[in-house]
Amino acid sequence: MHPVNQSQKHQQRMGKIALALLLGGCASLFLWAMIATAAPVGRSAAPGYDPIVAEIITWVNTPTLAYDLAGLTGERPVVVAGSLYTIATRNSYQTEAISMATRYVYEQFASFGLPVAYHDYTYNTYHWRNVIAEKSGVISPSRIYVLTAHVDNMPEGALAPGADDNGSGSVAVLTAARLLAPYHFTHTLRFILFTGEEQGLRGSAAYAAECKARGEDVAGVINLDMIAYNSTYQPIIDLYAQTGMTGSIELTHLFSNVIGVYELDLIPHRYDVSSGFPIQNSDQWPFLQQGYPAFLAIEGLDDMTPYYHTVGDTLETLDLAYYADYTRASIAAIVHLGGLLAGELAGAVHETDTGRPLEAVVEARASHHARPFTTSSTLTGAYTLSLPAGRYTVTVARPLYYPAVFTDVSLVAGTVTTHEAMLTPWPRLYLPVVIQAYGD
Repeated sequence: MHPVNQSQKHQQRMGKIALALLLGGCASLFLWAMIATAAPVGRSAAPGYDPIVAEIITWVNTPTLAYDLAGLTGERPVVVAGSLYTIATRNSYQTEAISMATRYVYEQFASFGLPVAYHDYTYNTYHWRNVIAEKSGVISPSRIYVLTAHVDNMPEGALAPGADDNGSGSVAVLTAARLLAPYHFTHTLRFILFTGEEQGLRGSAAYAAECKARGEDVAGVINLDMIAYNSTYQPIIDLYAQTGMTGSIELTHLFSNVIGVYELDLIPHRYDVSSGFPIQNSDQWPFLQQGYPAFLAIEGLDDMTPYYHTVGDTLETLDLAYYADYTRASIAAIVHLGGLLAGELAGAVHETDTGRPLEAVVEARASHHARPFTTSSTLTGAYTLSLPAGRYTVTVARPLYYPAVFTDVSLVAGTVTTHEAMLTPWPRLYLPVVIQAYGD
């Protein structure tokens, strides 16, 4: 997060305290303090549960997040341009380090099979670059949803781990890109890692201005900044929208609601903020200034990391379970915004000899998905399985029966593909029994 002074943090916390005092019957003076800082936003309709989204977010796990964060924060060397390199800092003023860090995340995006590019810009005499990966939409590619974080960090010296600020947001964006790369969406998804955030939102300001100049339809921006520190038993997250911008507020509603839909262990607090800290202090702000709906997702600021902008901001200070659920919520939200394209596989399973219905396991595999999708047929033999659009090998299996295998099964978004499975029982083998009378 872009640096804030102590008076700004104090003002934000006092605003929250003011509301509590107001509800207790205190003078209206406290109301003005609250209006000047943060006002909780109301509730909206939740997105529908999607079993594919539920499956995708189960692939987020703490060992992988910790491993990726260790690489980005210098706790282990990573491969950059074919050689081992330790990212000891990602500060934008550290020319070699930020160049290697941005190349590293570029190569990570590329390894997921996504088109990726640098976005170059100049601040004073410095030539910096953002990194942008994209998953083009299939039906309405001109509508764009953005998941972003800033990859640069503080302090300005040669050592700056920046695990929470903002390795956490950066790795969450990389994780989302990796897991969503195999899928198809109605709209375009962009995954962006900005530099120059700590110097005044320089990278996001340059990029948002170019989006506006090109007339791009950026329909929503989720900005992840410091999403892994939690020292209390309450897993509170803060979501900040801008007062008066309906689209910004609706984005916080959706993000908050996916937490409940997918039963994640997070407590979302939504706020409607006109200006000031923290809405102006991270990369959602330049998008808001250009008229694009955007919001800030951050750890509970009443429990903000005490290692902010210090060399103590390391992996070991983070709550990885909290961080994993925050990452899952981010992925679920961007998937619902992008419009995951899915088809349905349906049919029934019967025995070949008798035609009776069978309970069986139905499994669909595709080379570009890390895990198979599975379901079971019912007592009537019927089954349905929602799958991302694509081609699959489908296997129907039951103990003591030969499996049925269907190759090159094509699923088209919005349609039902039917496959009836007939399972043949194994032959019943009878061993000869020799009975020998006693005394023979």
